This record gives sequence, C-alpha cells and structure tokens, in this order.
Amino acid sequence: MPALMAGVCLLQCVSCVTTEVDDPRLVRAEAYERVGSWSEAAGLWTQIYFDSGLRDLEAGRLAARASLVAGRPDDALVRLDDLLARTPGDPQLLEMRGCAREELGRPEAARADYEAALAADPDLPRTLSRLGALDVADGNLDQGLDRLVRGVGLDPSDRDAQFGLGVAWASTGQMKLAAEAFGAAFRGEESVAASSLGRRLEAARLLGSDPRCADWLAPLLRAYPQHTEALWRTGQSELAGGRRVDGMAHLARAAESDPGDVPALAAYAAALLLEGRDGDAEAIIEHALGLNLTEAEAALIGGVRVPSAGGSTGDSTGGSTEDSAGDPPGGASQPETVDGAERR
Repeated sequence: MPALMAGVCLLQCVSCVTTEVDDPRLVRAEAYERVGSWSEAAGLWTQIYFDSGLRDLEAGRLAARASLVAGRPDDALVRLDDLLARTPGDPQLLEMRGCAREELGRPEAARADYEAALAADPDLPRTLSRLGALDVADGNLDQGLDRLVRGVGLDPSDRDAQFGLGVAWASTGQMKLAAEAFGAAFRGEESVAASSLGRRLEAARLLGSDPRCADWLAPLLRAYPQHTEALWRTGQSELAGGRRVDGMAHLARAAESDPGDVPALAAYAAALLLEGRDGDAEAIIEHALGLNLTEAEAALIGGVRVPSAGGSTGDSTGGSTEDSAGDPPGGASQPETVDGAERR
C-alpha cells in the first residue's frame, strides 16, 4: 500500500515559466518538460544550477522537481538537501523532500518534512494529503481523514489525494464515500499510466463487488487482456450491476486464463452456483481441490459449497466479507507486478 500511495509526486506548486535570458538551455529544458522528457530536463536544470555557482536556486528547484517526476528520488534528495541548507524552512522544498524521502521508503523522515512544511504554511494541499495518507497507513484514520479531506477541499484536481481519500474511507467501512473518491481519482484521465492501473485494481480490491469497479478496470484489461484478477473482479462487479452475461463471461475467462488461480476458480464456482449450474461448479471445485493448495487456498475453495441432493446450498460464496457477489472467501490472490500494474 505505501508504494501504491506514494506514486509519482508531481509538485503542482512549481510552474515552468520562461526566463528571458540568453541561455538557450532554459528553453530546451522547458521543452523537455512539455513532452515528458523529465530526465533530460533534470540534466539541463542541474547544469544551469551548477553553472550559476549554485546561486540560481530556481534552477536547482526545477532540477529537483524534474528528478522526482522522472522517478529519480535519490537525485532529487541530493539537490533538495543542498537547497534547504541554503534556504532553511522553505515549505515547498520541504514538501518536495518529503516526497523524495517517501519514494525512497523513509516514511518517518517524510513525515518530519511534511509537518515542518505545514508549520510554515498550514494550507499546502499536497502536503496535507500526503501526510494524511501516511496517517492512514499508520492506522491513524481520524487524523488521516481530516487531513485528506482538507487537502482535497483545497485541490480537488489532485488525483493522488482523491485516491488516498478513497483508501481512507474504505478503511473506515464507508464504501459509498470511498467509491466517490476513487471515481474522482480516475475520472477523465487522458492517459492511463501503469501506476494508475495498479491503483484501479487496488480500489477494486477494497470495494469488492461494487458495480463501478468494472469501468475502472476496463483500462487495465485493455492493457493486459489476460490479467486474471482484473478479469474475475470485473466479472463480479458486472454481476453486481445486473450485467449477468458479461459478468459470467469475464469470470469464465479468468478461470481459463490461469487454471491454477484459486481465487479466480472460487469466484467462478460461486457465480455458477448462483446461476443454478451446480454440476459445473462442482467440476471447478474438484479441479481446484486437486491443486497443490496452501492452507488459505484450501479454506477459500472449501468455502464454496455445492448443495447435496435435496439439500440447501447454504452459503455458496463461503461467507464472503463483502456480500453475496463479493471477494471469494479468504481474500484476493497475490499478483505479480508487471510494468507498474499487477498481473497473475
């Protein structure tokens, strides 16, 4: 989760404004940023900063920003430590260093920077949201929700903050509010990055069979058509939304895409039982029980019950904690991470 919650820290407070000087590297650096070549931009800003004798602090800050966006938090941290030694207490620099430290797996150091930034400027939306996400990850839900709500209120366009708010609402069991926040995080994305694909799957895990999950997972399935977990979660979502034919088709594809994926098999068997196809469900369950199962997997598939002759089906979903069309009992599978999205 922390990894899913850190993401790429885009520092929206910094804008690219052309400086009217003769150095052609400024124009080139800004052009690199416009086309998303952040590593090249970071290199040029760093050259400009060094050539100024470390006096052009704006160039140094832009170098750190570009390094962060390029996925090079270690480079950004070196630059930010230097800049903060020259301008101690700058809230924007502290926020950026918090992002870099968080990306490097140092949440407590990141927290210290975020708190120092808010002490200087209590209304930094991204800082509030990032600190709130750390609170939620630490189990401090009330404080985390308060900060996330404030951060989103100050900047509703911050997708990272909206996603963090969705996670927080889901952690408190308020799934309707969680779904609204996730919807805001995913709505209108011009292009879906690998990090967003992973987040869409994470939202579906948290919400279970919410009908909205199918739309959120569609970009993931376009990128990875045989993504087993995305297939069966899409199927469950479609069934919950009344799209029976589509839902059963996705569940069948999930079971076929990886016949050894126990959650996919359990989800398909449970849906077959709800369809009254007890024989087909029995065949799926028997196949799963013949696999080399872990204890958790055995409990998962064992929770899907086929009725005995003349008997009742009992709890055909095995007591899912979501609802009758929710996660298979025992929880989701642990997928492999591929290109930023998770795939079985």
